[in-house]
Amino acid sequence: MKGLSVVIFYFLISCNTSTFPKPTDLEEIPLDYLSFEALFFGNLDTSLEDIKAQFPFFFPIQTPDAVWLEKRSDSLQQLLFDATKSIPKNNLKPRIMRVLQYANYYFPEEKLPQTAISLLTDVDYSLRAVDAENMLLISIDTYLGIDHPLYEGIPVYIKNKLTLDHLEAEIIDALAPRFISAPSGRTFLDQMVHHGKRLLLHDYLAPEMEDHRHIQYTAAQWEWANTHEADVWRYFIDNEFLFSTDENLPFRFLLSSPYSKFYSYLDVDSPGRIGQWIGYQMLKKYQKRTGETLQEILAASPQEILKKSKYNP
Repeated sequence: MKGLSVVIFYFLISCNTSTFPKPTDLEEIPLDYLSFEALFFGNLDTSLEDIKAQFPFFFPIQTPDAVWLEKRSDSLQQLLFDATKSIPKNNLKPRIMRVLQYANYYFPEEKLPQTAISLLTDVDYSLRAVDAENMLLISIDTYLGIDHPLYEGIPVYIKNKLTLDHLEAEIIDALAPRFISAPSGRTFLDQMVHHGKRLLLHDYLAPEMEDHRHIQYTAAQWEWANTHEADVWRYFIDNEFLFSTDENLPFRFLLSSPYSKFYSYLDVDSPGRIGQWIGYQMLKKYQKRTGETLQEILAASPQEILKKSKYNP
């Protein structure tokens, strides 16, 4: 009985011990947070020359000062700037820093950005966070919230992402090319696994985040994916998609869209990018079966991941 008690004791410990480091175990790292939009649009008494001296990389030499001066006082730009004032800026720096702390923990040899700069980009939701080597650029006007009136006319599947809840996901996606090599092959499997690795990276760099936020799904979309996982996988297998290089497959199952395109009953209520989600589940299954480190998983080939994960929901 004593031996059995010991086994049960250690089993309970293992079930309640996170595989990720605690925030208190993370190393302090330097990070400056600067609000360019507040300086450029909010402090109109600050001379343009002073701003250019502080942020020379934002001002191409071929653009005359008159363009920037007109932009500073433009009514639509000021309206956009006013909208960003509702965003709690004091909470942004610690959230950005936490992602970088986890990245530093797993990739200590990587020279990570030490400056984060927010700015307006005319709601360019294609670039919501940019890794610019020694700095992170945050398109602050793309985090105003799903129902913001300035987003009227933007498709719902895109508006669902335009919330501050997805800040960490955008930062991790921006940093991901530092840690994950581009796929060497052109098959659907190559691309699914690449996205799966990127999404698995989210688990490590933002472990407190809710599951559906890693892929920027709504809770209902995540539930649909879980419910239909086996159906989606069977559809991919029956149609021999895994090793196909059909250029239509990324548009149907990997790129951002209102729904995935099965051309069947599965289209109804399906989220876009379901191929990314399947790749994510395959990587998690591979991780569970092999027990490999994050670095080993990111280096594994798509064929190895498919074989060793034994993915078959």
